Amino acid sequence: MARQEGRIARRGLAGLLAAPILSAPALAQAPWPQRGLTLVVPYPPGGSTDNTARPVAQKLAEVLGQNVVIENRGGAGGSIGAGQVTQARPDGYTLLCFPTAVMTISPHMLRLPYDVRRDFTQVAMLSVSDGVMALHPSLPFTDIHAFMAHARANPGKLRFSSAGNGTITQLIPEIFAANAGIRLEHVPYRGSSPALTALLAGEVELQFDPVAIPAAKEGRVRGLATLGEERSGQLPALPTLKELGWFEGGAYSWFGLAGPAGLPAEVTARLVQALGVVLADATVARAMAPVGLRPRLEHGDAFARRMAADYESFGAAVRRTGAKAE
Repeated sequence: MARQEGRIARRGLAGLLAAPILSAPALAQAPWPQRGLTLVVPYPPGGSTDNTARPVAQKLAEVLGQNVVIENRGGAGGSIGAGQVTQARPDGYTLLCFPTAVMTISPHMLRLPYDVRRDFTQVAMLSVSDGVMALHPSLPFTDIHAFMAHARANPGKLRFSSAGNGTITQLIPEIFAANAGIRLEHVPYRGSSPALTALLAGEVELQFDPVAIPAAKEGRVRGLATLGEERSGQLPALPTLKELGWFEGGAYSWFGLAGPAGLPAEVTARLVQALGVVLADATVARAMAPVGLRPRLEHGDAFARRMAADYESFGAAVRRTGAKAE
């Protein structure tokens, strides 16, 4: 009888010892998130990527019920902050807010310590920045057809300013010129604001950049077309380059959200669900509007196709022009 009681006692003790192990899967299935998130912005505060991340982070914290902290980690064309995220645990608590260039332009110009197509889990597009093709008002053209005729008759005589060598503000005009069969002269500056100052001063004739939208609205420059897939709410009277047949998919900057490779599907799905609420919120749209941004959610196959198409088109432009990062 004693031996039987001993066996029962040992089985009871074994059951107690096994209990934490048996409960571990249940703990692993706890709904995400259980703590605060870090959203890495791979540039200093104040730029378009940061201006996308901040209103999104604030509203995302409300929707998820957890703090979302912005960490600005600039340097090396965004690759330092992006690289930090590739080294994080793929648990959804460290994410990257990035501009088009980090995933589709930099890989063609920089020796990166990661592979953008292998080392990230792409989650969704967050916002777009519709730029304008802006012309110095001293030029007489009021529509793009007259501009094209002049450009074809004077190859290389029209100059455009950019925010620097290898930036999207260089490559979009380069792709446009190749599509149109014209030749434009590139003049790089150190940032979009100095590039706009050069346009206003008549040092160049053109700029393709969201920063020129206020000047176009005020009549200080002449807008010929906008760069998005649909007309800009800031300049609704202007056609898009897509409408005019010069850019099939639109030629704008967009900003996205990614995590490390291996982000669980359920975390990605929860993020997309939450972002649907975030990006539909009017306060987020109002926060983005003054800096030329508007919320836009795109995810899944549609976002993957856009990423792949932009990777190829910008890569071709880099090879064709020999553009190099500064």
